[in-house]
Amino acid sequence: MINCGVVGATGLVGETMIKVLQDRSFPSVSFHPFASDRSEGKVVRYRNIDYPVEVLRPETINKGMILFGATSANIAKNWVPMCIAKEAVVIDNSSAFRMDPDVLLVVPEVNGHLITGKENIIANPNCSTIQLAVALNPLAQLGRIEWISVSTYQAVSGAGTPALEELKRQQNGTLPANTADSIHENIITSIGPPDTGGYCGEEVKLMNETCKIIGMDFPIFAATARVPVRTGHTEAVVVKFDNPVQSNEATRLFAESPGVTVSESGASPLDVEDTDIVIVDRIRNNPRDPSVLQFWVLADNLRKGAALNAVQIAELYINMI
Repeated sequence: MINCGVVGATGLVGETMIKVLQDRSFPSVSFHPFASDRSEGKVVRYRNIDYPVEVLRPETINKGMILFGATSANIAKNWVPMCIAKEAVVIDNSSAFRMDPDVLLVVPEVNGHLITGKENIIANPNCSTIQLAVALNPLAQLGRIEWISVSTYQAVSGAGTPALEELKRQQNGTLPANTADSIHENIITSIGPPDTGGYCGEEVKLMNETCKIIGMDFPIFAATARVPVRTGHTEAVVVKFDNPVQSNEATRLFAESPGVTVSESGASPLDVEDTDIVIVDRIRNNPRDPSVLQFWVLADNLRKGAALNAVQIAELYINMI
C-alpha cells in the first residue's frame, strides 16, 4: 500500500499536485502535506479530509513513501538526500537533480519506459520543456532532427503565487505597473538573469533538458519570455530535419500521439487552462525550405507542466514495483 506526501504543499505547484492526485484517484492509503515551519499547523484538504501541514523531518518519512517535491532547487538539495536516506521515493519538480546523469528525467509520453521501479529519485522536467518534449516525440518518425528553435511565452503562474498576486494588483491599479520589471501590459524577455553567454536560466533548462529526455543531441535555440497571462505556456517551434517533410504527415503523427491534441481552429492559453492536454496548433511547412516544420505548442504549466507530469511518473513507477 502506498503512502504519499507533497513537499511544498502550500505553494501553487504543491496545491495543483494535491488536486491532480485527487483527480486521478492516486492509489495511496495515507497522505502528508509538508511545508516550511511558517505553514506548520495550516490545514490542507485531501479527499474530504483535513490534514495539518507538517514540517519534513526524518522521523516523518517511511521506507517506500512516495514524495512529490514542489520546492525550489536550493531547498530540494537539503530535503531530498534526507528522504532518500530513509528509503523514500522522490519525484522532484525542482531543477536540482535534472541534469544529474544518474537521475532519470522523465516525460511519461516520451521516455516513461525507462522507469524500472527501482529508482529512489526521478526528476520532473521544467514546465516549458515538458510540453515541447511531448510535441517533439512523434516527429522522430519524419527524419533526423538537425536543430530546433523555440520561443516561449510563459504565464505568470510559472513564477508562483506572489507573481500572480503582483499581476492582479497591477491590473486593478493598487500597485504601479510602470517599471521595466512590471508584468502588466508588458513582456519580460529574460526569465532569470542572463549568464555570461547571454542565456537566462529558463533557456538553459529548455535546451539541456530537452536533449536529455529525447535522447538525442542537437542544437536548440531557445528564447524565453514572461507574458501577462495567468496560466498556460505558449511556444513557437521551428524544427529543421535532414530531409523534406510534409505538414499533413506531421499533423497525422501529432493526432496519434498520446497526450497531444491537434487544434483545428486556433488555440490560446485559455484553451489549456485547467486541462491535461498539450495542444499543437498551426502546423505548417516553411515555404522556402521543405525540411523545416513550424507549429505552436500550448499547455497548462501548472498541470501538465508540473503536477500532472509528476503524478504520471509516480503512476508508472507504481506499475513497475
